[in-house]
Amino acid sequence: MNRRLSLSFLFFLLSVSFIAAQNEVDSLRELLSQKEQDTTRVNVYLTFFYTDLYYDNPDQVIAYTEEAAKLSKELNYPKGLAGAYNTLGYMYRIRSSNDSAFSYFNKGKLVAEQNQLNEELVNALTGLGNTNNQIGNWSEALLYFHQVVGVARSMGDSSLVGSAHNNVGNIHLSRGSLTKALRSYQIAAEQGNDAIKEVALINIALVHVELNNPDKARDYFNQGIAMSEVAGSKYNLAFIYQHLGALEDQQQNQDLAIQYFDEAIRLFRSIGEKYNVSDIMTNQANVFYNQEQYQQALDLYQESLAIQKTIDHQVGICNNLLGIGRSLMAKGELKNAENKLLKVMEMADSLELLSAKNAAAFELSNLYHQLNNHDKAYDYLFQHKWLSDSLLNQEKSKQVAALETQFETAQKEQEIELLSAENEISQLKVSQAENYRNYLIVIALILIIVVALIYSRYQLKARANAKLRELDQLKSNFFTNISHEFRTPLTLILSPLQKLMQAESKPQSKELATIYRSATHMLELTNQLMDLSKLEAGKLTLEVSVCEPKEFIQQIAAEFQSIAEDRSIAFTVDFDESIGTAYLDKDKMHKVLNNLLSNAFKFTPTNGQVVLSCIRQGNELKVNVQDTGPGLSESDQLQVFERFQQANTSNNQLAGGTGVGLTLTKELVQLHKGEIGVTSAQGEGSTFWFTIPIHQSAYNEKEIKQEETRSSELATVGIINQEQADPVTSLDLPQVLIVEDHRDLREHLKELLQDHYQVTVAVNGLQAMDLASKALPDLVVTDLMMPDMDGMELCKRLKSDELTSHIPIVMLTAKGDMESRIEGLTYGADDYLTKPFDNEELTVRVKNLIAQRQLLQSRYSKQITLEPSQVVLDNPDEHFIRKALQTVEAFLTDSSFTVEQFQQEMGMSRMQLHRKLKALTNCSASEFIRNIRLERACQLLSQKRLQVSEVAYSCGFNSLSYFNQCFKEKYGVTPANYESKAALKV
Repeated sequence: MNRRLSLSFLFFLLSVSFIAAQNEVDSLRELLSQKEQDTTRVNVYLTFFYTDLYYDNPDQVIAYTEEAAKLSKELNYPKGLAGAYNTLGYMYRIRSSNDSAFSYFNKGKLVAEQNQLNEELVNALTGLGNTNNQIGNWSEALLYFHQVVGVARSMGDSSLVGSAHNNVGNIHLSRGSLTKALRSYQIAAEQGNDAIKEVALINIALVHVELNNPDKARDYFNQGIAMSEVAGSKYNLAFIYQHLGALEDQQQNQDLAIQYFDEAIRLFRSIGEKYNVSDIMTNQANVFYNQEQYQQALDLYQESLAIQKTIDHQVGICNNLLGIGRSLMAKGELKNAENKLLKVMEMADSLELLSAKNAAAFELSNLYHQLNNHDKAYDYLFQHKWLSDSLLNQEKSKQVAALETQFETAQKEQEIELLSAENEISQLKVSQAENYRNYLIVIALILIIVVALIYSRYQLKARANAKLRELDQLKSNFFTNISHEFRTPLTLILSPLQKLMQAESKPQSKELATIYRSATHMLELTNQLMDLSKLEAGKLTLEVSVCEPKEFIQQIAAEFQSIAEDRSIAFTVDFDESIGTAYLDKDKMHKVLNNLLSNAFKFTPTNGQVVLSCIRQGNELKVNVQDTGPGLSESDQLQVFERFQQANTSNNQLAGGTGVGLTLTKELVQLHKGEIGVTSAQGEGSTFWFTIPIHQSAYNEKEIKQEETRSSELATVGIINQEQADPVTSLDLPQVLIVEDHRDLREHLKELLQDHYQVTVAVNGLQAMDLASKALPDLVVTDLMMPDMDGMELCKRLKSDELTSHIPIVMLTAKGDMESRIEGLTYGADDYLTKPFDNEELTVRVKNLIAQRQLLQSRYSKQITLEPSQVVLDNPDEHFIRKALQTVEAFLTDSSFTVEQFQQEMGMSRMQLHRKLKALTNCSASEFIRNIRLERACQLLSQKRLQVSEVAYSCGFNSLSYFNQCFKEKYGVTPANYESKAALKV
């Protein structure tokens, strides 16, 4: 990593060094008390800049300088005015308020040019150069410093020439041009006074740092510390400690480096310097990065970046983005790292920062290598090599130029000697060229033919792949639609069955249970088809969690005990006691074991035997399912896991099946990074086995399931218990809007909810949108797949509409995969239920969501203070409340302002306005208006400027007695007593 520090230029050193220690603040204030309003007073004001007040109270220095500017204008004293502007520019520059600094320096420059004040012109140009340098505008900065050199030479002031060259050297050092920097510092040391020489020597130490001469650099820095401590210069000391820290970091003395950096930050903060504080934080981050403490490095880079953005320092922003990108990459956050590093490449191009671009190209090459994007990795590696060569060539170009001059003479002599030889072989070259041309033509023709064949083959393959993808998509859509069509009637079968099975009188309980089991089995088959489709589409992922395999497998085995008893099959389960805990996807393992056991029981005859055994083999779990069925032939064993394949036996024909169960089982085991197989012999039964890894190291972070908390499950028992309210009429019941295109399911949902809610129904999203906008229901239950407008689009529109954004939404769908759930929740759905759903679960979720909304309403009604610009709700409800507040405030003094006018101004019907305000604030429209007026009355009474009657009329009350009544109801005291209490507090 390039650890070169962006140079902190010492813009005020030269002036501060001229101030003697006896210029104390108290003596200057004493002079102010004695001096009249003349030019001497202006000079005294400006002298505060050179005292300790500069560090201790910079705001006071700014105030004195502004007084100097004001008095200079009154006295028509251009020298004082230019000096004041330049001083203000310096004060704001050190605070990194660059816009203000540019403004004052330009004002100082203009006054100096108009009045031929060369000394002040030099100060203004120097300030403009330093400010541009601070924000990375190096080209502009160099232009200003070259102007300083010209003006200083016209004045015959070698010290100012030296000062300008010192600043030019700083810029070259920042850009990495060490030779140019040394030349500029040497000129500064030769032509400048003692103060300038001190600064130049310190900067020469910086060059030695870059040249890897640490001992010489330390010597120069230690001399600088001694001089700065004598002079009491905090800026100098901070500057030196900053670069000592960088030096020790380069020498691998990280602990000492951190100490120096901390001391530098302390000193810079004491004088309000943002630029260098940010710069040092970047270097501290570099130290932590090199120590592989990536999180600490990332935090410091981000803190430094925030400061650099406030001062608009593009170079600093670029360097910190580079550090952030590297840190993110080291932490494995490759996507975020890629974004940051690409931004560095863009900024480095515009700023001509070859070093930053070179480093970013190298990191991007490594990043894309890790992402297996070898083309991009090679491209950026090539850029890195080219940039590295360019940087090396920049330093060596002048040396090469000198060598070229020496070689040119010798080369010309050699050219004369070789001329005759070249003439002799020229004819040979012509013939060789013709042969080469012919060879190239033949090779080119061959290449064109080969490329054409390759391209044609590629096009054919691309079209075939596109067709296959299209077929896969059609197949996936087919399974999805079939699943939806199956799940909706299954919902209408299972939900009424639940109600019938829960009835007290159960004369057909056995038959109902049979129907329920059959419908559940049909649902399982539907799920198998969906899982197989998602596996092929690559949408089914592992969700591994830690569990006890023994307990988990026993639960699955228990589901088959009744089948074993009914058919007199001996069913035994054997476990290896050393299994312990394991990392499994329980859902997928349940399907695997369920399919294998179902298959075993299907083909095992009465009085047969099924054995389920589990053993641990290292970090793997092996499961065997053995039966005493008819067995499989060798050909059947080869095809048993293929889709829609069934063993060609009479038993199998009787048993039936879809032919996808074992196919899905194999795919799920392979998804679980395992293996599956079968051993069998005809007439002796079969043994299906599979092995899966059960150690955490076998799975990546994305495959390990995180704890989830569903929104509906956040509702505590307390919320449900709080609903034990008094009996209510149907008009008082919460309103629920049901959106479902299937008529029977729509009627079932209505029947399920109508005893506890006012139910309104819609057949599609468009109709629901219209009903919701007019009625503003308390909750919406919507299907996902519907004509005209589906559930996703309905959810999106309801949540983005200011009128309906507060309404909770429950989404019902046949799509039970995680991707569809996340998509629905992203669009704003508050809960998500998969068909077929449990009746009780739906009613509880609806009840909890409405209860939660009522709790939020209560909280918001207490949290909102009905005052301008003090709304605490989130968008888009915030916009609605703000608009309502602004509307009422606009008519606050109008006693004739009514709810009808209010709803017209809001663009809503009276009922819509009432329900929206009730939902968010628990206030009716009239209460909302009255509360705002009473809040304003409190404010006016607290100010004690108006009488009670004046306050009442100012707040829109045309009846003083009504005002007194309303005020006392809300605040417990009359307006007069409230005014008295406010007076006592004052």
